[in-house]
This record gives sequence, structure tokens and C-alpha cells, in this order.
Amino acid sequence: MAPLEGLADGPMREVLCAHGGYDLCFSEFIRITDLCVSEKTLIREIPEFLNDCRTPDGTDLRVQFLGDNPKTLALSAVKAHKLGAKSIDINFGCPSRFVHHSGAMLLKEPELMHEIMCTVREALPPECELSAKVRLGFADKAEAPEVIKAVAVDGVKEITVHCRTRKDLYKEDALDWSSMRNLHELAPNATLIANGNINSLEDAVKCREITLCNDFMCGRGAFAIPNLGHVIKEGSEPFSIVDILKTDVEVIEVFAKSRPTEKMVMDRAKQFLGYARVHRRELNPFFKVFCKCVTVNDGLKLLHDEINREEHNSNDN
Repeated sequence: MAPLEGLADGPMREVLCAHGGYDLCFSEFIRITDLCVSEKTLIREIPEFLNDCRTPDGTDLRVQFLGDNPKTLALSAVKAHKLGAKSIDINFGCPSRFVHHSGAMLLKEPELMHEIMCTVREALPPECELSAKVRLGFADKAEAPEVIKAVAVDGVKEITVHCRTRKDLYKEDALDWSSMRNLHELAPNATLIANGNINSLEDAVKCREITLCNDFMCGRGAFAIPNLGHVIKEGSEPFSIVDILKTDVEVIEVFAKSRPTEKMVMDRAKQFLGYARVHRRELNPFFKVFCKCVTVNDGLKLLHDEINREEHNSNDN
């Protein structure tokens, strides 16, 4: 499951991984400046440190950092490993305009990317795995070979490739799985993982045929199909609308334990359904009503009423 900045923090990872069937999930990126990250920040952002760096259901978590200072990234990686991280990922893929000299902006500087990966790898003990997340390039897909060679240093286990450039952002028509096909030979000792619009079993099958990848990173599709990993790996039936609504009940219950106000809890429940309805348009009428909810009790009542209505209609059919 992808890092999903702003979406998949600890409580949301708890819910999504419990159903997802993922082999691995990622923390949201932790921004590293010219100062090493503090232990307090790591534990606050990654509650999984208290559970052997796994989500409550047992899904392994990989700690992801974003920054442009090789030394402080390396020191932060070592600190995370000492807290229990079994693997570290460096983010060169985030295209946010709020991320300046880091993330996907560094795709313009392959030498610095290479230095970061070498410095972090040298600082970590061999048993701590290292990976990177990149895009096909900054402005042009022709940059992809240079990007891969920059991060495929000795000791890097995996490279996830979002199949768009930074310039493309998340444009639907810019997605290009085919550009990954010839990149494998440039990273002979690392596994390439395909990322970008893999939201169903059909997508994964097609992506594998085009990219020659056997591993996939799934992102926002995890909201519309909370059991997406099981769907791709085992051919399970995607969650029904009822299952999605029940998952949102869990979102409320989990976030209610850690968020101080009802508004914050309901905002996350609305966020969950908001992303789910992008792919499951039949949720739209209920979502419009649900968005007017203010209290947790009202939200739960609406969800349970809609679940009962859906189940009744299903039994009638």
C-alpha cells in the first residue's frame, strides 16, 4: 500500500491494512531538513514502532523519508532502524508544490539522488533494507533510465516507479506503464515495483503484461476496494458497498480513539468515503447526505441505516 500523504496516517493504515491483504505498507513521508528527525517525532508519526513496526493486523511497515540532505537523511534512517524499522524508503516521487528541494524536485538532480542513496545505504546495517520511490522523470519520460541508475546503488532492494513524470502530476492520460518495461536491466539487483492507477485485478494483470513487474504499489484504490491486495493476489471478490460502509464505521471507531474532536473524526470518515466514491459512484447520493453530519453518533446512525437498507435491498434481489 502506497504512502498516501495526507490520507494514510497510523489510524487509517490500521483500518486499510486490516482488510487489504498487503505484503507491505508505508508511512507517510517524514520530511527531513538539515536536522536529524527526533525520536519523539518518529514515534508520534509512526505508532507501529510500538508493535515491532507492524500495523495491528501484522502488516509490515516501511518508514519513508523525504529530504535533500544526505547526512541528516542517513542519521534519521539509523535512528528509525534503532527504534525497530526493518526497512527505509526514500521519496523522490512526491510532486507536491509544497515540496521544494526534495521529493520529485530532485529528479532534476540524479547526482544528488545517487549521493543520498549511497550515504543512507552506507549508514544502515546490512539487515535494514533500503528502497526508493521515483517517477519516470521530472519533465520527460526519456529521463527514466538516468533516474533508475541514480538510485539503483548496491544494496538497494526495491525501486517503486510511479509511471508519470513530475510534470504530469496525476493526469489520467499521462500514465505510461510501458516506459517501465526496459528499466529492469538497469537495476539488476533490485526489484522494480509498478505504481499508478492499479485499482483492480484487471489493472494489475494488464500492468504486469506491459511492465513485466510482478509487484505493485496500490494507492487511492484502497479506499474504493479496501480488500484490494486480496483481490489482486487471490482473486477475491472486491468489497461490496455494504462492506465499504462497514469499513467507514471502523474508520470512525479507530479515529475516535486518537482524535480530540468529533469534527476531526468525521472529517476522516468523510475523506474515506470521498475517495471511495471516485471509483464507486453509487456511493454519491449517500455521500452528499453523510457530508452534512457533524457528530459521531449521527454519522454512525446514518452509516448503519444505509447498511441495513443496502442489505435489505440485496436480500430482496
